[in-house]
This record gives sequence, C-alpha cells and structure tokens, in this order.
Amino acid sequence: MTTRSRESLVDIARLLIVALVLLWFFFPSLTIWWRVTIVIGLVSLVFLLVAWWNDHRQRSLRRKQLLELSPAEFEERVAQLLRDLGWQRVQVRGGSGDRGVDITAERDGHLYLVQCKRYTKPVSPTYVRDLVGALHIQRANQAILVTTSGFTRQCYLEAKNQPVQLWDGPTLMRYIDIADHHGTPRFPVWQQWPFLIGMALFGVSLILAGVAILMEPATQSVVTTQIGDRSNQGVLFDANRTATAETIAVTPTVMRQDVQAIRPVPTIRPTDIPALATVFNGGNVRLAPNLRGTVIDQIHAGESVTLLGRSPDGEWLRMINLRQTEGWVHRSLLTIDPVVEAQLPIVEP
Repeated sequence: MTTRSRESLVDIARLLIVALVLLWFFFPSLTIWWRVTIVIGLVSLVFLLVAWWNDHRQRSLRRKQLLELSPAEFEERVAQLLRDLGWQRVQVRGGSGDRGVDITAERDGHLYLVQCKRYTKPVSPTYVRDLVGALHIQRANQAILVTTSGFTRQCYLEAKNQPVQLWDGPTLMRYIDIADHHGTPRFPVWQQWPFLIGMALFGVSLILAGVAILMEPATQSVVTTQIGDRSNQGVLFDANRTATAETIAVTPTVMRQDVQAIRPVPTIRPTDIPALATVFNGGNVRLAPNLRGTVIDQIHAGESVTLLGRSPDGEWLRMINLRQTEGWVHRSLLTIDPVVEAQLPIVEP
C-alpha cells in the first residue's frame, strides 16, 4: 500500500470517528436503523470524496507537467497523443512561418491541421481565424486548436459553423486518459477502490434507509400496544380494589356495642397506582426540567419507566428508570396514555 493510500485510510478513520461521536451526542433520539444508515452514508461520502480528490490531484499533476514543457516540447507531446489515438502521418511542423499550423495529421482519409497553445490564460479568437485561413490555403478538411487553458466566448463564436475543433484543458486531459487506457488502466488501483467502495456503501445506505422507514410504524405500534396493555391492567386493578372497598363499607356492623364501628376503607385513587410509560425515543435524564439540567443518566427505546409527576408547563416528566435513577425527561421521549398523564401530580423543580 502506498503512502497516499495509508493517508487516505487515516483520514477516513478520523472522519468516521467524528461522525459517530456527533451522531451519538446530538441525535440520541434516532433509532438504531437510522443511526446505522447515517453512519454508512457518511462513510460512503468520504470514500467518494477521496476518489474525487485522487482524480483531481492526478489531473492537476498532468496539467502542471504539460505547462512545464517548452512550446516545442508541448507540440511533440500533442503529436504523440494523436499517434496514440490512432492518427496517421503525424508530422510536427512548428517554427516560424508555419501559418498557425504546428502539426499535420490524417484520420479516416481527412487531413487535419493542429495548432498548439501552452497557455495559462484563455486563448483569443485570432488563432481561430488563422486556422480557418490555413484550411483554405493548404486545402485541409479539419483544424484543431489545442490549449492547456480555455477559450474566450468569442473563440467559440468564431469556430461555430467552421471545421475547427477546440480542445481546452479538460478535453486534452480526457484524450490523454483515453490514450493511456489503451495500454494501462486509466487509473491506478489505489484510485479505483475508493470510488467502488463508496458507491457500494451508498447503495447499502439507501437500502437501510428504506428498512428504517418501514420499521418506524411497526415500532410505534408495538410501543403503543404495550402502553395500552399496562393502562388497562392498571384500570382493572383499581376497579377490583374499589369494589373490595365498597364491599367492606357495606358490611353489617358487629352486634357488640363495645366494638367500635368499622372504619370504611377509602377508595384507592388513580394516582395511588404506579404510572408507567414506555420510552419511544432514547434520550437524556436530567437533574432539572430544562435543557441546561445536568445529564445524570439515559433512557433507551423500549424501556419502561415509572412516572412520578410533571412540571408545571407539562413539558417535562419526573420518572424513575430501570436503573433506579430518578430525574427529569422531556415529554416527547415517552409514549403515555392521556388519562395517565392527566392524573400525574405537578412537581415543582
């Protein structure tokens, strides 16, 4: 593995760790499906960015190498490119008095005139006019103006409806890639694998996103059913105890006069029954009913908690979780029966 490959892997690992930390602390209410989907999506994005950067770096290096050539060497490089692309009778003419023609070549029985400009700034339309004149003088079929930079808007207007092709820097790089692809792979292996892995992980993240969307209604239905069952059990228990109390209340008094009258058993109030709720989205347990309260524990999706009361504004609930940690959680994290919630006492912080 090359040094660049190792550096790319280290960068990917660092970004992945940062993404996991941010996901855990800033999105605690997400289900496990969405967390896995987001993590895989971020990893795929990192791989695709690495592939793009490798490609961009290689193209920049090639352009830099071309700019370091002298004008004569650049003409030789373009001539070699035409030979690699399958053109015949490629000749470098160059020199003064070439009437704007640096290279002549033939392809499919047509004569081409090529002019090369190793520039860093856009090419002016003057060279297009020179090539059009050279076409008529030398009775050629086509002309090509090649540059390492680009062309002005007027250049494209001059070349329109004329047998003149304009090869700017990106076009030249693309033809060099095509020529190199005939003998060797277009990109080295260390530049291929990030793109392939990135696309594969992106496809997996799309599949997991679909699964997460399908699982959400089922999860919510199960949580709602559990809350309903617990609420019904609480109502039945309260009804039985109330019936027992009423039975005791109507029991005939004892005949002995020295025995005091039996004091009736008071009816059990709904608030005497433990109020239960199920965690729908995981979150933090805080010491105070606000976002500034110190985090003392966490609750997780599917857990059951015992409710002790609610804040005056009803946005926070006092509860005890399975680990016997007592604290405040936000109302949106729990699924609660409306009747049970209405009977919770107000607890001052």
